[in-house]
Amino acid sequence: MKKIYKFLFQLGLISTDSYLNHLRKRGMKIGQGTKIFDHNFFIDEQRPYMIEIGKYCRITRGVIILQHDYSRAVLRRYYGDIVGESKKTVIGDNVFLGMNSIILMGTNIGNNVIVGAGSVVSGKIPDNVIVCGNPAKIVKTLDEHYETRKKLYVTEAIETFNEFYRKFNRDPTIKEMGAFWPLYMPKDIHILKKSGVFTNLSADNENEIIKHWLELEIPVFSSYNEFKIICKKNRN
Repeated sequence: MKKIYKFLFQLGLISTDSYLNHLRKRGMKIGQGTKIFDHNFFIDEQRPYMIEIGKYCRITRGVIILQHDYSRAVLRRYYGDIVGESKKTVIGDNVFLGMNSIILMGTNIGNNVIVGAGSVVSGKIPDNVIVCGNPAKIVKTLDEHYETRKKLYVTEAIETFNEFYRKFNRDPTIKEMGAFWPLYMPKDIHILKKSGVFTNLSADNENEIIKHWLELEIPVFSSYNEFKIICKKNRN
């Protein structure tokens, strides 16, 4: 039954949420809000109780999460005896696993960690860091990454606006600008809803997003019109 369920999932006949519930029923600890973004990924089901995944994690396309290593087959052929292996793999809360990353058996990833695309991760990864590479290494802290992204936020919003204009010969709507909306959205929940922007982000909490925006975020621009004027001044 396990193999049939997995086969149907890989064909796209079972939703990613249903597959996560299937893993939970088999003993895998998976926190609320965790999301798989594509059917093309692999979680080791040989001993599902040996894998723990925290809350609000994002598992992207091509990710592999392991709790065992069949390289023992080489040892068996050479030395004759079977030397089994299995180590608990733990992924903390609020972790992003980039495309085609591999989490090897026994890995322990802390909370609030971003794993870069194509990384091969093993050992203990502390909280609040960015790791990349093969083998994966810490490349910066989460605070450093946050400051970098904040500095690029406006620049990339302007570039997105102007590239849209070049492609379609018109200004994008607020909805078409996507996740840049906090830069210029008036602090009014009714205007926010009317704009059609997407606030129910995958592997997140919509109520928390809106609450934070209303109470803490300060718009860079007084309005979308002001933002558009700045974009046009920066247009080549």
